Amino acid sequence: MKIFLYIDCMQMGGANRVMANLSDYFQNTGHDVVLINDIKPVEGIPEYPVSVKRVFLDQNGETAEFKNLKRITCLRKLVKKERPDVVVSFMGPPNIRMLLSTIGLKTRKIVSVRNDPYQEYGSGIKRIIAKTIFCLADGCVFQTEDAARYFGNRLQKRSRIIYNPVNPKFYKYKWNKQKNEIAVVGRLQSQKNPLLAVNAFALIADRYLDYTLVFYGDNELKDRIKERANELGISDRVRIHGKSSTIENHLEESALYLLSSDYEGMPNALMEAMAVGIPVISTDCPCGGPRTLIQNDKQGVLVPVKDEVAMSEAMDRVLSDENLQKNMSIEERKRAKDFTPDNIFKQWEDFLKA
Repeated sequence: MKIFLYIDCMQMGGANRVMANLSDYFQNTGHDVVLINDIKPVEGIPEYPVSVKRVFLDQNGETAEFKNLKRITCLRKLVKKERPDVVVSFMGPPNIRMLLSTIGLKTRKIVSVRNDPYQEYGSGIKRIIAKTIFCLADGCVFQTEDAARYFGNRLQKRSRIIYNPVNPKFYKYKWNKQKNEIAVVGRLQSQKNPLLAVNAFALIADRYLDYTLVFYGDNELKDRIKERANELGISDRVRIHGKSSTIENHLEESALYLLSSDYEGMPNALMEAMAVGIPVISTDCPCGGPRTLIQNDKQGVLVPVKDEVAMSEAMDRVLSDENLQKNMSIEERKRAKDFTPDNIFKQWEDFLKA
C-alpha cells in the first residue's frame, strides 16, 4: 500500500511524535511511505527522526493566504502524480488543506483530529465550515468520543477511535518512589496551565515540607512560573528542569504526576506516566482524553479544570495514602496495556485497509 502522511512539521509535539512512529511502522511493515510537511527543518529546533522519504511544501515570503493556496496546489499535484492509495493528515490546518487539495481525486482521504476540535476548528460558523469540509473525508481517526461528537453522525459512521501509542521503553520501568517530587511533564504554555499546578501545590506545601514540584518542559510561561512561586513563598521548592530525554527515569522515581491542562486531545505524557505506574492526577479537560484513560479513583484521580482547591485536595489524599498509591499504580499499568504500539499500529493499519 502506498501511503502519504501529512502534518505541518516534525518538531517536538504529541501529534508529531505519533506521526513519526506511524511513518516508521508502515515503512517497516512493507508499505511505501512518503512523509509530507509544510515546513523544512529549522536549524536549532529539534525534530523527531524518521527514516522515510520526505517532501516539503514550504512556501516562503508570502502572505498566509497565498502560502496556504500554494501548499494546497502543490499537494494536489503531488497526489495526482504519485497516486497513493491513501493520504492521512494530522491536525487542524493540514486536515483542511489535504481535503481541499484532493477534491475529485480517487485517493482515499483519512483525517485525524488530535486536539479539542472546539480549539482547533472553532464554534459557530467556523464549526459549520469545518463540518462541511470534513464531509469530503473517507474516514477520520478520533482519540475520544467527545471529539467525534463535534462533527456529527455522518462522519462518525466513517470514523474510528484510536489512542496514541506509548513508546515501549516506558513499559520497562515500574514506579518505585525514590524522591519526594511531584512531576509535571509538557510544554510550559497556556493550554497546559502550569500555574494551576503551582497554585495547588502551594495549598499543601506546609503539610509536605520535604516535597518539591518539578516541571519537565520549557516554553513561554517559564518566567511566570518562577514569579508565581516567589509570590507564594515556595520559590525554593518549585524547579524547572527543562525537557528531558529520560523522562521515564524521572517518572519511575517521583512521588506523583500532575496534568493541569485546560484542554487536550489524548495526552501522551499522561499515558506514559500510567505505563510506568506513577500515581496520576489530571484535570478532567476537554475533549475527554483523561476521562477516557482514567477510571476515577482507580487508575488515577480526575479534578475539574482550573480548580486549584480540588487539585490540592486530590494531591493531599493520594500523597497521604500509601495503599491508594500502590493500588493506583497496579491499575494504571493494567490500563496501559491498551496503549502498546503493536496494538495501536495494527488498529491504524486495519482502518486504512478497510
